[in-house]
Amino acid sequence: MKAAVVRQADGRPEYGEFDEPRAGEGEELVELVAAGLHQLVRSRAHGRHYSTDNVYPLVPGVDAVARTQDGTLVYTGNPRAPYGTMAERIAVARRMRFPLPDGTYERAVQVAAGMNPGMSSWLPLRCRRTSEGAEQTGGVVAIVGATGTSGLMAVQNALALGAERVIALGRNEEALERARGYGAATAKLAEDRESTVSAILEALDGGTPDIVLDYVWGAPAEAMFAALSGRQQAAEEIEYVQIGALADMDAALPASLLRSRRIRVRGSGLGSVSAATMMRLMPEYVERIAGGGVDVPVETHPLADVAEAWSATPADGSRIVFTP
Repeated sequence: MKAAVVRQADGRPEYGEFDEPRAGEGEELVELVAAGLHQLVRSRAHGRHYSTDNVYPLVPGVDAVARTQDGTLVYTGNPRAPYGTMAERIAVARRMRFPLPDGTYERAVQVAAGMNPGMSSWLPLRCRRTSEGAEQTGGVVAIVGATGTSGLMAVQNALALGAERVIALGRNEEALERARGYGAATAKLAEDRESTVSAILEALDGGTPDIVLDYVWGAPAEAMFAALSGRQQAAEEIEYVQIGALADMDAALPASLLRSRRIRVRGSGLGSVSAATMMRLMPEYVERIAGGGVDVPVETHPLADVAEAWSATPADGSRIVFTP
């Protein structure tokens, strides 16, 4: 079959032949309709993600919209290595298939583009709990690195789930303008820490975020830690969720912050959320995108052009999606 093929960790994918997948027990073969090129896809294909098997050659891709043998359009993914979703045919677990609502074929590309980046914030926002275990909603949501696809979808998700105020932090002024258009307050991350901390404090306007979603880590996270450090009422609690590491894999967490604030720092990723929770929440987000409830800019390319499009960065922040 035709597929995108990565032959080594530092290689660029090429369009070529790859062995046909075989459906094992509990699996079925589906045909590709659209597959998104996410940061996770690139990271895993090049062996840089903690979930990588490092088996080459491989077919990249973690999720897709596909057509089942009876013609149903489904959101699916997570095929067994070395297979990914950027191929004509994919073997997937039958339990990992979520039908698109009737009449939403034209939204298939948006679903393929938006599920991975959108779920990165939908999961932690839908699973918020206090340290005592009580469910938590609303409040003030701060998003560090809000100018990428994931961050801008996080702005929309937070507002849709009842956030009283959303603060979007990033460097791209055009994307920050989009965030303001969705209803967020914004703060521009500067090159130096002092200016960034000042911008964060100005955006917080004397308040405290109930939850922080961090897509970049590194120096921006350290600036946020500095802005949050200080005394507060014991009843106030901050949940800090580390999602991405586009700025750096490491960030220094000051002891003063942990000792002066009621703050919980945790991650949100493939190993930090239970499979049962993800399976429970995926269908509602499929419906949200398919129903047009979230803005997902998309740039489509034929899979045959994977080598050229692999490293592209659309100027408007669109998510690249490959179609057969």
